Amino acid sequence: MGAAYSIQVPASSTNLGAGYDALGLSLGLYLKVQVQESASGSPEIHMQGEGAGELLSVRENLMWKVIRRVFQGEGRLRPALRLEVRNEIPLARGLGSSAAAIVAALGTYEALVGKELSQEKFFRYALEFETHPDNLTAARFGGFTISCVDEGGRVSFFRTRVADSLKVLLVVPDIRLPTSEARAVVPDQLKMSDVIFNLQRSALTVAALMGGQFRFLRESLRDRVHQPYRAPLIPGLQEVLALNREEIPGMLGISLSGAGPSVAAFVQGDARGVFEQVRSVFNRHGVACRPLELTIDNRGRSIRQN
Repeated sequence: MGAAYSIQVPASSTNLGAGYDALGLSLGLYLKVQVQESASGSPEIHMQGEGAGELLSVRENLMWKVIRRVFQGEGRLRPALRLEVRNEIPLARGLGSSAAAIVAALGTYEALVGKELSQEKFFRYALEFETHPDNLTAARFGGFTISCVDEGGRVSFFRTRVADSLKVLLVVPDIRLPTSEARAVVPDQLKMSDVIFNLQRSALTVAALMGGQFRFLRESLRDRVHQPYRAPLIPGLQEVLALNREEIPGMLGISLSGAGPSVAAFVQGDARGVFEQVRSVFNRHGVACRPLELTIDNRGRSIRQN
């Protein structure tokens, strides 16, 4: 039996209001994978945690598809592997669960061959399975990230640490919203005034998070490009986002997390009052929800030999 490795990949929240398909934030909620060669000689994946009973069998599993692809693409013989997976990231809730699986799979390759993929190769393989780099960048590199893709498919990104004093309260509704459905309602054409509105606020979010000027988040997390169109898919979301205009103790601002349906409230201090406000709105619309009080993960994906 060969060496065993532990791989840990954080969840991520993207868009952050106005920064549609550009801004990402790595969160202290994890996909954890133990990797070693399979004693049976056949690939094995054993799942625990969020979504464990719903994920596909080994050969159709997303992680396994990525592992197959990268070994093939790099011209290496793939060993039979046993993966012990513990997942803390809710599925289909706007928290980057698919990106975490892709990053963990690429990390599995890197652990086994003892060499990191170049950034160019990392994104080339990852974007075959997820077409936008925002979650992928945050999950892989941690902290606050800004990503873009050029006409040739090459990714440029910037990352920076976020002050430890900032916390994120994720409120996770007990409903699912596939990303494909959430994307389908966003229009292909927008008014110039809405584009300008978002450009101003996404730039302000970058400045706020980089400079620790969190008082700007209340305004900068507002959006006219995707949240208004997704609100009808998520009962109560419009009212939840309107809480941005309320003076709620501890809350700096609130936005949809990724494509939703989870919402991310930026908080300093006690988050319980913030959760009660958001929960009361969702409950009025017949939606149960749960809180996840998280720190920012400034590390990103990690690999260690056991």
